[in-house]
Amino acid sequence: MLVALTLLPLLTATGKTLIDYSTVYVPEEGGIRFEKITDDADCVFSDGLVNRDASSWWAGAQIALSPDGDKIAYINNKNNMQNIMVKPSIKGGASVQRTFRASVEDLTWSRDGKTLCFTEYRNGHNGIYMTNADQGSVVRQISNGDENDFSGILLEDGNTIMFTRNEGKNNYSLWSYDFNTHLFSNYSRGITPCPIPGKPNEIYCGRLTNKNEGEIWRINFATSVEELILGQPGKSFTTPQLSPDGKWILCTGVSLAGKKQTRNTDIYVVRTDGTQLTQLTYHPGNDLSAIWSPDGRSIYFLSQRGSADRVYNVWKMDFMHYER
Repeated sequence: MLVALTLLPLLTATGKTLIDYSTVYVPEEGGIRFEKITDDADCVFSDGLVNRDASSWWAGAQIALSPDGDKIAYINNKNNMQNIMVKPSIKGGASVQRTFRASVEDLTWSRDGKTLCFTEYRNGHNGIYMTNADQGSVVRQISNGDENDFSGILLEDGNTIMFTRNEGKNNYSLWSYDFNTHLFSNYSRGITPCPIPGKPNEIYCGRLTNKNEGEIWRINFATSVEELILGQPGKSFTTPQLSPDGKWILCTGVSLAGKKQTRNTDIYVVRTDGTQLTQLTYHPGNDLSAIWSPDGRSIYFLSQRGSADRVYNVWKMDFMHYER
């Protein structure tokens, strides 16, 4: 059952009500264990979401886990530079810088653990790039520099990268690049592709309605069957992530909260058949960019919780399998 967002008000000496972001959880999150993975000194970056509409807030994944779950990659924002840092996926441990660029905006980790694929804003365009996950600073450019591409992910075959291309206002399409043939291919309308293991012709992805509200779809490129999995009027759902057991889709949901109708993001799960939609977080700070641990028992995500200054950090929470 979905519960309305509960904000934690503080009354100042002047009688002005403020929202307390410094709490770690709110009553609706009872029973869920939260663990903070990064610290404020890590300068974790997340594109600002408040007061943006569903068509313009950044939906690309901004954290990534190594396939063995031992390391987590995040975007560091320091000295007006945004770069990928890698650190242990438990609290503590040093962060190692893996890119030396200017404006990294999202990232994914390849299934073989060898490659980080990322988006960088450069010369007025978003482009897809790749680099070694462990050593060296050599970067391979995938986009030609004239397009606006983001949310790249290496597929199981190791020879193909799928990504999103912005082809005009609210016009987003799914594309791929084949490393063997050097050909680009266009598939269908959508953003933030999420491949389905063992099914090379099927993916989950986000799509925008004519009201700029995000929905989650499953697409079969071989049969041309397209199925709506999740959509609600007045809400937006983006950045689908398939659970390791293939039973759940993890995503970020955007809704309006409070009298001022401030945009707030929270974490949701839904069954792959579109049933049992469950809201996991209710904090007044933004929770977003959620990803699964390799065993599916935990979820890592970005959040402003626990910070009076609304600073983002990487958090981890338990996932209780909502079996009925």
